[in-house]
Amino acid sequence: MRGFTEIHAHFVYGVDDGARTKADMEAMLDAANADGITSLFATPHVTPGLKPFDRRAFQIHFEEAQTYCREQGYSMKLYTGAEILYTPALEQYAIDHRLPVLADSNEVLLEFTPRITFREMDHALALLERLGYVPVLAHIERYACLFAGRNATKMKRCYDVRYQVNANTMLTGQGYLRTRKVRSWFQDGLVDHVASDAHDVRNRPFQLKKAYSLLKEQYGSMEAGRLTGLE
Repeated sequence: MRGFTEIHAHFVYGVDDGARTKADMEAMLDAANADGITSLFATPHVTPGLKPFDRRAFQIHFEEAQTYCREQGYSMKLYTGAEILYTPALEQYAIDHRLPVLADSNEVLLEFTPRITFREMDHALALLERLGYVPVLAHIERYACLFAGRNATKMKRCYDVRYQVNANTMLTGQGYLRTRKVRSWFQDGLVDHVASDAHDVRNRPFQLKKAYSLLKEQYGSMEAGRLTGLE
C-alpha cells in the first residue's frame, strides 16, 4: 500500500506541547491514518540543557501508540525521533553522541530560534557534520537568515543538510515576499521534505494529502512523491 512518510509530528502524549492525553494521541493516529500516512515519526521537542526530557515516559507512550495502531489494523509504521532545539548545551550532547536520531539513521531533526544568525547556523551544521550527524532543518521558512541573498543555497553547498518545510506554509502562504522565496527553494530543488509538524487534530493537523495534491499540481507527481516520502 502506497502512503506518505511524515517525519515531523508531536503525537506522543504527555511529553511536550503536542498531544496532551492518550485520547488525544489516539485521535492523532486516526487522523494520520486517514491522511494516507504509512510511516510516522514521533518527534517531541527536546531542549538540551534547558529542560529535562522524560525519555521513559516517551518510550512507554510510544509503545502505547504502536499497540493502538495494531489494534486498529493500521498499516502505519511508527518510528522514534525528536525535534531538537539548538542550545549551548547541544554541542556537548553531540560530542557524547546523546542526540536522539530519526529511527536508526544518523539524521537529527534540528530546530533553531527564528533569529538564529547565519554564522551560528553554520557553526552548528559544521559541528554536527564533524561528529557524523546529518541535520534535517525543521521548518526552514522560520529562519530569517536563510532568506538573505542565496544563503539557503550556500548552506546546502557547504554541508550534507536536509531542508524541511511545513505543509501549512505551502497551503496558506507567509506573505508575498516570503512565499515567493519559499517557492524559489522548491523550484531550485533545495527542499527535501514537506511535513505537517502536527500537534493536534484541529489547529495543527496532519496535512500531507493536501500538500501532495498542491505539489503535484505545481511540480509533478514525481517531485510531489519525493517531497512527501510517498512509498
